Amino acid sequence: MSARASWDICTGVSRDTVNNQQLGSKLRDAAPAVEEAAETYRAAALTSTLHTLKAQDFQITGVPSGKVSDIVYESGMRGGPGRVIYEAVMEGRDEDLCPMCRHSDVSELDHVLPKKAFPALCVAPDNLVGICEFCNSKKGDFTSDDARRVLLHPHFENVSTGAWLAAKVIPGTKGALKYSVDPPPHWGPVLADRVRNQFKFMEMATRYGSRAQQTLSGMRQMFDTQLKKSGATGLRVYLKDLAASHQANDLNGWAGVAYDAWAENDDFCRGSFNGTGIPAARGRNLGLPSYKITWVQNNCRQTSAVCYSAAAVGDYADLKRAKEGVSDVRIVPAR
Repeated sequence: MSARASWDICTGVSRDTVNNQQLGSKLRDAAPAVEEAAETYRAAALTSTLHTLKAQDFQITGVPSGKVSDIVYESGMRGGPGRVIYEAVMEGRDEDLCPMCRHSDVSELDHVLPKKAFPALCVAPDNLVGICEFCNSKKGDFTSDDARRVLLHPHFENVSTGAWLAAKVIPGTKGALKYSVDPPPHWGPVLADRVRNQFKFMEMATRYGSRAQQTLSGMRQMFDTQLKKSGATGLRVYLKDLAASHQANDLNGWAGVAYDAWAENDDFCRGSFNGTGIPAARGRNLGLPSYKITWVQNNCRQTSAVCYSAAAVGDYADLKRAKEGVSDVRIVPAR
């Protein structure tokens, strides 16, 4: 559906009253300007230049931006005749996973450019994307005029054709993974930075690592059976097959990358996932959970609920330091 048609539907029942100074007519009369704004937006999205758009160029003449979003989007789309458009955007996806994080189920409708800052785009289908609750809350009204920090647009930008997600087993753990971005050679520096920034902003390393741990907990018995049946080499082949199966569906999905990372780790394939097979040279209790992490957030000092090994605690401390709003991260002995 075009932005013009969406706007016409969502403003069709807006009324003119003595007290609102013919607000309904003002909104309906703005349809040509809305159509032009949507064309400008689409051109920018197609060329990855959304960061160049200015909010002042997407206002509705004579109507405050907050009132536009309240009437046209909240009343006209979410709770009015435009609800069918809302539902079409939410349901018109190839998959159920959030396109921003590829981790959680889609549950909410997001405006790529905020509806109150860019009211002319508040019901433009190109500006509406179904995402998960976490990403919608995290994103909020975030925008940037820095090309390297602009979040990817799910409707117009596809980075799934090349492998860019990587993971490694954290030394001294039973298979805990540290995820990262490893851009393919053909990416330019701007795109690489955008993906890295989005990966960090959406806390994808922590979320993927947590999901991988949950999966590992449920697969340990299966891995142990495979190890006893066919040895380390057989387990590696088994893990590689699982990785290939998942990556055939989603090249950069956390699951396929997890199985591949476990397959590439010699200690894991020898049994470190259940506490065995770690070379004696590691020694000195590096595998024992003897440390915790403390940090300051919202002016309060907090402490991790879990303990980490000496070999792993530094990596977890680095992940914590990378989080926005966190300071004074310390490693302390667990008591």
